[in-house]
Amino acid sequence: MRLYETGFEYLRDELAVLERGMRILLADFESKEMDGQTPMSMRGLMVSPADIERSLQESEWLEDEDVLASFRSYRVEQEQQMERNMNDSISEGVNLPFAYLSWRLRLGSWEKRCVLLCLAAELDTRYESWFGYLNDDVTLRVPTTELALRLLGDEEQDSYSLRSLLAGYSTLNRFVLRPDKAVAERSSLKQPLRMDARIISFLLETESLDARIASVCRLYDRTEPTPELAFDQEIQVSLRLAVELERNRQDASLSEERDGMVSLPFIQLCGPSGAGKKLHARQLAGALEQPLLLIKLDKLARDGDAMEEQLRHVVREALLLDAMLCLDEGESELATAEGWSLIQERIRSAFTSYAEVARLPVLLWLTRLERRHSQLPMPRHSALINQALAVPGADVRLRLWEQSSHAEAEQEQLKRLADKYAFTAGQIEGMSMQAARLAARSKREHPSLEDYASASRSQVQHKLSELAVKQKVVREWDSLILPDEPLELLKDACSRHKYTETVFNRWGFGQKLPYGRGLSMLFAGPPGTGKTMAAEVVAGELGLELYRIDLSRVVSKYIGETEKNLRELFAEAENSGAILFFDEGDSLFGKRTEVKDSNDRFANMEAAYLLQRIETFEGVSILATNLLQNMDEAFLRRMQVIVKFPFPDAVQREQIFRSLLPISAPLDEDLDLSFLAARVDASGGHIKNIVLSAAFMAAAEQAPIGMRHMVRATRQELHKMGKIVVKESFEPYN
Repeated sequence: MRLYETGFEYLRDELAVLERGMRILLADFESKEMDGQTPMSMRGLMVSPADIERSLQESEWLEDEDVLASFRSYRVEQEQQMERNMNDSISEGVNLPFAYLSWRLRLGSWEKRCVLLCLAAELDTRYESWFGYLNDDVTLRVPTTELALRLLGDEEQDSYSLRSLLAGYSTLNRFVLRPDKAVAERSSLKQPLRMDARIISFLLETESLDARIASVCRLYDRTEPTPELAFDQEIQVSLRLAVELERNRQDASLSEERDGMVSLPFIQLCGPSGAGKKLHARQLAGALEQPLLLIKLDKLARDGDAMEEQLRHVVREALLLDAMLCLDEGESELATAEGWSLIQERIRSAFTSYAEVARLPVLLWLTRLERRHSQLPMPRHSALINQALAVPGADVRLRLWEQSSHAEAEQEQLKRLADKYAFTAGQIEGMSMQAARLAARSKREHPSLEDYASASRSQVQHKLSELAVKQKVVREWDSLILPDEPLELLKDACSRHKYTETVFNRWGFGQKLPYGRGLSMLFAGPPGTGKTMAAEVVAGELGLELYRIDLSRVVSKYIGETEKNLRELFAEAENSGAILFFDEGDSLFGKRTEVKDSNDRFANMEAAYLLQRIETFEGVSILATNLLQNMDEAFLRRMQVIVKFPFPDAVQREQIFRSLLPISAPLDEDLDLSFLAARVDASGGHIKNIVLSAAFMAAAEQAPIGMRHMVRATRQELHKMGKIVVKESFEPYN
């Protein structure tokens, strides 16, 4: 028994056999030189009359056949011996790329010889001159179809049947040979056979991945360690069983000699970003002892021909490596964009090509949103396996926080983070890393809750800014001047959100109440009473972003567009965890009316859709209205918290005045805020205008803010409100 130590040593034995056949042909050509024929050194450059005469002799082909007869017997014996040595070497763990190439591409004996013939010139430059001589053309220093047919066939093989192995859809033509355009002036027998650069690099072990697809692919090799699954191990068990079941069905079908590919596992893993789709794909590949080749959909070329070429290289790579093929949508919207059907067809064609040749084909599709059967590029006979990956529960999230190498906080703080942020495993890891960076920049030993809140916003990608306006959250509880009852309601609402996980999951209320887990609040009251400010305070308390809905971007005159915009709005809010703030909510959530025409019917449909969506929304939504009586009763019933903002009394107005004056603002000694509060019957919004106008008046005079500025600003604001101002109302400060 002889063991090969390297793949090149095995190739050397194979090429030695090939060289023997080449030398027989060369010797035969040389022996036919005679007076009047073209000298060997000039073959391919000129044609003599004797050459023409010789070419007319039909017996020449038969003579060549006789010359190669003994060589064929020798070649078969050597190939059998080399195959035994090859199998023994592989069993000892030696990597023999040519053997793997032949097995994975299902190459027959003639096809393997053809690969070696094309590889010969890449390993030994002598072959170039030999090819030129045997082709009778010094410009054609590569193997040709004619040479391959003459030299590589066995005695019982007919040259006409062998030509099908080089046809357009053959394995050699698709995956091994370079797709050169046919040379117009040459016959098909004289077409050059050039090997693709990736096959050369694979056989010589100079590349681990085709450089042409490095930007669109990621290879997870079996030698690369795969992170452990912290949860959802049962999903892995289910996926492995599903793949094994389909493979068993395939084996049974093939044994019954049925046509075509059957029971191809096509696994769709859907879930939010960071839910572990790639990790599950890698775990599955590792469990099945296969590499994973991941295609990034958004990196594929948009040009049709360029995309087809990329996909052809990708499929060949998966076949060479015996890899599972996985396509990741990422954040791309291609699967729902115009022109997807053409892209889908190209991907389906590539997947089909992979499934036809691969020994152990498995296709995976990673997506944020579950795709319908018609949206997936599934080859024929595919077995669709759908697996949704959800955001883990609070207890699992707490375990992930505890395992994070960047999370340095007390157990109670980690529990608050796990309850507050319904994040995936990937988002938790990214959030903890970002919080650690923020703490380091501020020279703090451990991240604060503010650091974690800021870091949480970096983990969410959304498009809410296209449909809503982000509100700056700067107000705190002490800025909110309200009576005790509405203030208590607001604080209870914040607590309700903080303890959602405890009530619904740990205490089991989620099993009794499958929907209605979100927090929906209605703020009702006259203009300027603090509804918008309260929304900011709630957002700050919960550590969430606040987006005010821009009705001009949501409401459309076209039928169905408003519902579509609202659907996208709520979906993005659920993805980001942001608070939706519907100011002037009665314009969207107003009472449904009796249907008198089509406009009423479609308006009621919009209201009905909002009614359903608010109830199923699992985030935080806030509606503000000046006219509570205009709200539909069905909406009011679905509001978990209704806070009424009363018109402020004199004591509250004084508090508002004081809260609006900064510590650094210069104040006159005569400033009597209790006097102003008693005489200015206005809401907080109007008081804000008064204070700001007075400040600008004082600044223009380069003087402290005094009563004369306040009174003057108050008169202007009351006139703007349409109120009659009696001159004596502000004595003695007139």
